[in-house]
Amino acid sequence: CRKVESKIKVTPAYLLGLMKNLHELSGLYRETHGAHNVALADLNGINIFREDIGRHNAVDKIHGYSLLNVIDLSDKILITTGRVSSEILIKTGKMGVPLILSRSVPTALAVSIAEEVGITIAGFARGGSLSIYSHGERIED
Repeated sequence: CRKVESKIKVTPAYLLGLMKNLHELSGLYRETHGAHNVALADLNGINIFREDIGRHNAVDKIHGYSLLNVIDLSDKILITTGRVSSEILIKTGKMGVPLILSRSVPTALAVSIAEEVGITIAGFARGGSLSIYSHGERIED
């Protein structure tokens, strides 16, 4: 994927608020505990929300909607309940999204690719805390 460049800056509190909002939207997950949730947000909150049994499919739904509606993704945050694998990270990079926020943790390969292509990974967002795995310059106090 191409190098992702963006001037977006967010606070940890804002990211934790987005994760809380994602959970509030996750009706299928609360009902079945068998679905992944993905959302696209900007500095004003969540704009697009999708659910699917597969985390890859949920990301693809966000990407497809963004393409069909010609949405600029250079200032967006992809929020997911799923693990950030190298495949999910590459999808994020191809979309041009500069920041991915996950309830789970990334793989070592995903972190390595994120460092190379300029994507911020914020993960393990739960219980009032989160970890920054790459490009922490986008996270401010």
